[in-house]
Amino acid sequence: MKKYIGYGPFIYATAIASFGLIQLVTQNFMTGLLPFSPTLPFRLLWVYLSSTLLLLAAAGIFFSIKPQKAAATAGALFFFFFLVLHVPKVLSNVHDGGEWAAAAEALSLGCGAFLIAPLLPNGVSAKPEWDRMIRTMNVISRYLLAVSLVIFGILHVQYFDYILTLIPSWIPAPVFWSCLVTAAFFLTALSLITRMKMSLATVLLGSMFLLWVLVLHFPRAISKLTIEPEWSSLFVALAFCGIAFSITFSTWQRE
Repeated sequence: MKKYIGYGPFIYATAIASFGLIQLVTQNFMTGLLPFSPTLPFRLLWVYLSSTLLLLAAAGIFFSIKPQKAAATAGALFFFFFLVLHVPKVLSNVHDGGEWAAAAEALSLGCGAFLIAPLLPNGVSAKPEWDRMIRTMNVISRYLLAVSLVIFGILHVQYFDYILTLIPSWIPAPVFWSCLVTAAFFLTALSLITRMKMSLATVLLGSMFLLWVLVLHFPRAISKLTIEPEWSSLFVALAFCGIAFSITFSTWQRE
């Protein structure tokens, strides 16, 4: 099982590469994740630039071309999007659950890159300052990811009835599963903060997201081939799976 969990960084890289490809195909930013203004000057240029950076970061992780720096690039990019795009939107409309969800997703994707980075080779010429920075960002990202999971848990409680509508009709006991998912967010956040049962919590969280990809997101995306948000949501869930499995693998290495 460790072998498959160890693919976490590559699952994450697949997701961010897909983000880049989605933007290149649609010639636009991802609607929910990157809500840039339609009047942004040189908009198409920024679409190409962000897509290229995502693809290069993914390639660096896949092919071990300065993979730590590639992961850090992806992390910095998502943190930039979080601070510049999402924080102002959340502050201007603190009661909008959709804004909170999108902000937490962008923050989590940035955290994920720095949680993955220590699992990747840093190169023989890496400086001690770089190693310290990666270790520091890794710790900070663990706590910020816990904050994001708490936000997801609160949103699941606040929009409980809406969440029920997302569960396919063929799955029995939707209320039970919705409650279980909510509990998973809160308990995993607690585990990340306390580091208690962290490998168990994250492997279960990653498995949950993988099931979402297969059972929920993939069928929806296939049935709506031209709807960009469906594909973006699919790969956000896949990225979360990769992040969770990477934390699990990192924890196993320390045990």
